[in-house]
Amino acid sequence: MKKLISIFALFFVFSTNVSAQKAIPIVDSKGHILNGITHIGKLSSAGSFDAEGKSMTHINSNGNIVDLNGKVLGKAPKNNGFTYYHNGKPEKYTIGKPSHNGMCEVKDSKGKTVMFLHNNYKNQAACAVHCLHENLCMPGDKPMVHTQ
Repeated sequence: MKKLISIFALFFVFSTNVSAQKAIPIVDSKGHILNGITHIGKLSSAGSFDAEGKSMTHINSNGNIVDLNGKVLGKAPKNNGFTYYHNGKPEKYTIGKPSHNGMCEVKDSKGKTVMFLHNNYKNQAACAVHCLHENLCMPGDKPMVHTQ
């Protein structure tokens, strides 16, 4: 009987580890940027802010997403698509139609869902992508290596 319980316990632990998936980040109806249950930033009509409330990006008069130094990071959405410049290379994204709860699926150029974004914040989508990259929450982001 003890063997059976042990085998069942091992099977349960193994199956929960195998079936666990990485959570897709979301921007909720209040503009909170969440990776799983971790609050990593906030969006507003002014742009994006980190978890401590420090400004990260804003949208300029030309519809560009710019950082605090004035560097262009992307373009505001047009026709349900936008561009974000990551490591100097343009990345194209599409924003799907809102579901019954107002959430839109954001997909990269390969069709992979990278986040769910509330319809209220579609214009700030590139700001949200920047926040996700800064917090290493986007697919393909590698952990930062600190050297001494």
